[in-house]
Amino acid sequence: MESKISYTLQRKQVKNINLRIRPDGNIYVSASPLVPISTIEQYIDSKGDYIARTLARFNEKRKWEVSSKKYISGESFYLLGKQLRLIVKEAPKNHIFSDGIYLHLDCRQPENFTKKQKLINDYFKKQCLETFSHLIAKNYPLFEKYDIPCPSLHIRNMTSRWGSCLPTKKQIILNTSLIHFPERCIEYIIIHEFCHFLYPNHSKKFYSFLTVLMPDWKEHKNELENIILI
Repeated sequence: MESKISYTLQRKQVKNINLRIRPDGNIYVSASPLVPISTIEQYIDSKGDYIARTLARFNEKRKWEVSSKKYISGESFYLLGKQLRLIVKEAPKNHIFSDGIYLHLDCRQPENFTKKQKLINDYFKKQCLETFSHLIAKNYPLFEKYDIPCPSLHIRNMTSRWGSCLPTKKQIILNTSLIHFPERCIEYIIIHEFCHFLYPNHSKKFYSFLTVLMPDWKEHKNELENIILI
């Protein structure tokens, strides 16, 4: 039995029926006042597979997001692709660490949401700096022979891309959300950005060079593309 798709309809002067799916899972449709409901329903039904795929991708993204957490024991966080269960307990000193299975948050004020949020955000920021710096240093020898300078690392919460580079400033900028994914995915973004130091566009030469350095890059690209950046 097919499930009914719920949506909000807005009548306005538009030429086509337009469909928008927001990250919170709400579906919005706009259509001309002249378009009958039966036609709109048929259109929605024809987009059923697309709607299901998009909602699934948004649900997957929320799984990785730190910003959507309540910071209570039992919640899942991801570090380098591995799931960690949060354990919050009261302690005389604020401290956060992982044993590879659990993420332990010792907190003087275990009911203080803002404090717990800051402690966890600071923890993941530290992991970003350490891990990304290590992976840049690890992969730099691939590019050193092309007279590419070793770039400085900058991390940022980005809403539309996983990474970027500024060759003239000798910088690579990486999205902090990458820390939740396996190392090989992070390496793909780093190598991708390094390649732009030689090829500033996405030409055939760029992709050929990328493939020589990382033959399985498409696999990691697809893994990251399953997460929608907002």
